[in-house]
Amino acid sequence: MQIVDRGLSWLWRLGLMAMLALGVMLPPMLLQLINELVAQFYEWPWQLGLVLAYLATFVVVSYVAYRIYRHYTGNWHWPSLTKRDFWLVLGSYMVILMLESGFQLLNRLFYQQTETQNNAAIEALMTGSTLALWLQALSAVFLTPIMEELVFRGVLMNLFFKHDWLNVLLSGVVFGSLHTTNTLPSFLIYFTMGLILAGVYHWSGKLLAPMLLHFLINAGAMSVILTTMLT
Repeated sequence: MQIVDRGLSWLWRLGLMAMLALGVMLPPMLLQLINELVAQFYEWPWQLGLVLAYLATFVVVSYVAYRIYRHYTGNWHWPSLTKRDFWLVLGSYMVILMLESGFQLLNRLFYQQTETQNNAAIEALMTGSTLALWLQALSAVFLTPIMEELVFRGVLMNLFFKHDWLNVLLSGVVFGSLHTTNTLPSFLIYFTMGLILAGVYHWSGKLLAPMLLHFLINAGAMSVILTTMLT
């Protein structure tokens, strides 16, 4: 990961990251608005407009993050994943599942929580309306991994520090902090997840690798949530 441009001030770079972070947090707010429109029986053009705005948010944030990533790294191409990369992703996914199981056990033992506050918030959005349910499910699997990996790995890990270990740590802290948690084990779930996603990016040198891992994580989580909600 060769850094080719560090001319901007820290304040400007912090502003860029704050802008992208706000963009990442915008889709859940739009889903809440969609639920309110459905509940109040607003005409379908209003709902369609919000759905388009919801999808456009992923496209715009991803595009802006990609442009910043390309500017700071000089990477114009997306190399294909190798067999080693696929094994790295699969092994990392297994580690994430084991760590999550352990932290969830601590949540149940010490905090009497059966799920993280973040997952509870997602389920609350999805139960608001059928439209929100499927929008959240599909975007979480296919759009969120692209957007969040461009932001939290592609941009964040190339914007501040020269030392790779600091970039990995920063990515884990920011990723964990932007997920809604109210217990230490819950925070550690997302913190370690962010660390591993950052590590996969560092070890592979390809954003496609953490994107694939993020896809697996979200697909598994959405499968569990949908199975619980629809049965």
